[in-house]
Amino acid sequence: MRESSTVPEDVKQRLNWLLIFMVICFSILVISLWYLQMIKGEEFKERAVENCIRSLVEDAPRGRIYDRQEKLLVTNRPAVVVSVIPAEVDNLEKLSERLSKIIGISPEEISQTVKNYRENPFKPVKILDDCKTNRIVEIEERKDELKGVVLEVKPRRDYLYHDFAAHSLGYVGEIDKEELQQFGNPNFQGGDIIGKDGLEKYYDDILRGEKGGKEVEVDALGQEVATLLYQKPVPGEDLVLTIDRDLQLYGENLLFDKKGSIIVSDPNNGEILALVNKPSFSPNLFANGISSSDWQRLSSDTDYPLTNRSVQGLYSPGSIFKVVTAVAALEEEVTDRKRNIYCSGTFELADRVFTCWKETGHGSLSIVDGIAHSCNIYFYTLGKDLGIDRFNKYMQKFGLGEKLGIDLPAEAIGTIPSAQWKQREVKEIWFPGDTINLSIGQGYLLLTPLQVHNIITIISTEGEVYKLHLVKKIISTDGNTVKEIKPEIYKKVDFSSDTFKIIKEGLRQTILKGTGWRANIEELTVAGKTGTAQNPQGETHAWFIGFAPYEDPEICITIFLENGGEGGEAAAPIARAMLEKYFNIKN
Repeated sequence: MRESSTVPEDVKQRLNWLLIFMVICFSILVISLWYLQMIKGEEFKERAVENCIRSLVEDAPRGRIYDRQEKLLVTNRPAVVVSVIPAEVDNLEKLSERLSKIIGISPEEISQTVKNYRENPFKPVKILDDCKTNRIVEIEERKDELKGVVLEVKPRRDYLYHDFAAHSLGYVGEIDKEELQQFGNPNFQGGDIIGKDGLEKYYDDILRGEKGGKEVEVDALGQEVATLLYQKPVPGEDLVLTIDRDLQLYGENLLFDKKGSIIVSDPNNGEILALVNKPSFSPNLFANGISSSDWQRLSSDTDYPLTNRSVQGLYSPGSIFKVVTAVAALEEEVTDRKRNIYCSGTFELADRVFTCWKETGHGSLSIVDGIAHSCNIYFYTLGKDLGIDRFNKYMQKFGLGEKLGIDLPAEAIGTIPSAQWKQREVKEIWFPGDTINLSIGQGYLLLTPLQVHNIITIISTEGEVYKLHLVKKIISTDGNTVKEIKPEIYKKVDFSSDTFKIIKEGLRQTILKGTGWRANIEELTVAGKTGTAQNPQGETHAWFIGFAPYEDPEICITIFLENGGEGGEAAAPIARAMLEKYFNIKN
């Protein structure tokens, strides 16, 4: 009888280990399948969708800007942006080499830009803005070699007259990290274009519009095969300005080789008809992202072309300020029509001697003559009699030392000196000589041309002051008026009618027989005041303020020439030219 076969123990042991191994492998497989489907299923599903569906943001065109006659000043133009989608790039170094040869940006810069991007890897990363036509064609022709490269058409700002009213219009640029944190708005993201200065910044929420976008299906090469969802962007609303294009251009030509400011406004509603600042710059430099060389050139220019002199510049007003001194003296009954003051050419106070601009003196003057001939001695005397405290009272009444609320950012408030201010800032007491200097607009006093303009506006309207503004109305893209900016009285100054009458007479006589004769126009009754302000940093500043017609003012004008010389010689002729242009008087 045959004996039954037996399995050796070592084989049996190996079979047992094999079985255990198979059970473990099977268990791992089952657990992995369960984990991938049940735990990670949604995530992988989302990744699969992201791989084949691309979300593209479409920027809204910013609102256009027109002048008061609705002549177009600022619009938008299409620009092609070259971007890279990091998630679709197989070999970044190779792609950078190929793309570099087409667009002229170094491979290292392209690679670094993509690597530094830390947000959604399926979102396009901008490499080149405003790509030229020949490069666009070459990218399209070599699309198979440039997987991950996309071309996007985006609206870009177009300032039609280059440096025209640049400081008023402002400029746009990409939002930075500080602004993202400051706004804290989920609708903002890196790469968004926002207003950075001027009206572009002040009215950014109106001009910006609402972004749209689309979801597209792409193939393995990243090519679009279908549009799944599309939301049209909502364009920003348009601005119609109070600025008159022709008057503004004329003023800019008058200051083409000078440093300074021209302000022309309608005193009856606060509308600014011209706001000229020179030197200037082209906002188009910023529209596509300013180059480092252009930024270095502008920011290091000692003529400060980026500064809005009208609103941000601080200067001694010089003899322009004698209008404020005269008002204060009349209101406080320090002087009147009958009081005459003798000018010998010098004025002594304690151990100091102050001089008049006319060395031989003016002789005996009334207040009207004192204004007309801008006599220093006359106003030194009024200043001494007034004292600093009463001066401060009237500077506040004129709105000096405060913002006027113009619809532009970064308005300066100036320096309005007082005994307390000097003790705090200079660590010295106020001396009588400080008051003498203040009486003719010198010393510590610093004003913006806009604040100086407000002085003449108050005189022209006899105390009813409208808020100065640059926007006339806001209109929708279909041409309907969304909002009309109505005249807003923000201050009423309660000087007596006799005070206004005397000051106006003085300003009229300034043009007829005084220091402002170069602004005289035979066909038009002009009233005004010249000013020459001493400047420790160089040549004197030249000023002129005025209004016309004298009987019923239609416009107020302020001319400021930085280091321009004498107000009567340099600023008054420019005022005359601007008035002739506005009233269409042929010279």
